[in-house]
Amino acid sequence: MPPRTPATVETKTKQIYSLLREQIFQGVYAAGVKLPSTRDLANEFGVSRALIVDVFEQLIAEGYLEGRQGSGSYVVDLGGTKRQFYSQLQDIDSSGEGTVAEPPARFQGIDFRPSFPALEHIPFKKWKETAIAAYTNTHSGDFGYDDDPAGNWQLRTNICQVLLHTKGIRCLPSQVIITAGATQAIAMLSRLLLKPGDAVAIEDPNATFIQHIFESTGADIIPVPVDEHGLRVDDLPTHRSPKCVFVTPSHQFPLGSILSIGRRIQLIDYARQTGCYIIEDDYDSEFRYAGMPVHALRELDSERIVYIGTFSKNLFPALRIGYMVVPHELLDPLLRLKKLIDMHCPILPQITLARFITERHLEHHIARMKRIYSKRRKCLIAGLSNIFGNRVKISGDAAGLHLVAEMAESFCGSQVVAQLEELHIKVYPAERYTIVKGRYENQLIMGFGNVGEINILEGIKAIASVLRQC
Repeated sequence: MPPRTPATVETKTKQIYSLLREQIFQGVYAAGVKLPSTRDLANEFGVSRALIVDVFEQLIAEGYLEGRQGSGSYVVDLGGTKRQFYSQLQDIDSSGEGTVAEPPARFQGIDFRPSFPALEHIPFKKWKETAIAAYTNTHSGDFGYDDDPAGNWQLRTNICQVLLHTKGIRCLPSQVIITAGATQAIAMLSRLLLKPGDAVAIEDPNATFIQHIFESTGADIIPVPVDEHGLRVDDLPTHRSPKCVFVTPSHQFPLGSILSIGRRIQLIDYARQTGCYIIEDDYDSEFRYAGMPVHALRELDSERIVYIGTFSKNLFPALRIGYMVVPHELLDPLLRLKKLIDMHCPILPQITLARFITERHLEHHIARMKRIYSKRRKCLIAGLSNIFGNRVKISGDAAGLHLVAEMAESFCGSQVVAQLEELHIKVYPAERYTIVKGRYENQLIMGFGNVGEINILEGIKAIASVLRQC
């Protein structure tokens, strides 16, 4: 018989441990029963006594057995629910189901998803080089827990500089909190500002995940309509004071309008009078195709407005880095909440991004992507105009990665969406983003960020064909 290798011994130890544990759970060895001696079990299994001693010590350490000096090892009363739970686990494990499940299949086709960047143009090579340089030049002490839940100081400093030059925002690094994307920032604010029964006013239409975040607090959602000048501030509630108002003033999602200066002042006056906070989500306005970037609403009032930004659109969504610029009154409560939720965001992507900004790679990447997105935007506008003529009205295209196509004929909603998906084309009716239904039934929100020009034209032709059938 060949000698046992360490791997063989380890396997035998695990097998005997699992067998005895299973017998305890199934009641073969009932609570209070004394197990056979280590010598007897060693003879039964044909192994060394030392191996059985190791198994007993493990079972005692985990609470299955109780060792009594000079008497032996006895089974501990585990309770019925534990046994039932273990049996269910065994059923799952033995079936093999769920352990090798396939991940959800990604959509393969032409996807006009709005506000989504061109994944094929992510600067992977430059990002990898920057990451290696950042890790190489980072002190080993920086790889522990960060005592500051707000995030990497250099990244926050760089964000302040970028915001000053592009958005007119003056802020200190101490006012910036790094978050896991804009989603975490909004979730933290909703958790801090809202409780069940409170009111929150949000633009209608808006991103559905925003609605879900606010709904999760138990607050009452007050939808406020939007027009070509942004949020209709006159329609904000007067019968009750919301705790916060959520807006996308630089490029309204999904209709694309810009909140006019008159309404900006009016909104700030409303916030001051009611004592509410304004949550400003600036998700993709750096991609503006005519003139300078629109300045932030926060430029007009730094103490009533929380400004939220993200690197999901100008770099890539999987990075999961966003940030918020916070009024002094909310800073300490949000830092305590951030520490409670996850202590701080992962440090390595932050130091890479900080270096990426310092070396102007982000600036150059945005400039390059503006040229690419501008070509795709023009291709989409031209394709819609050529095929639909005066039967389509295009709006919301001054910035960002999507536009609004309003069709003259009735858009047949879910029927058209389903038919197009069978052709491997995804479209997004404006109605899917609304709270109050029936206002935008003829409008499509068409993203061009992650769709090449050939696919844009192919997709438009398919939409026209399906609409003709409808």
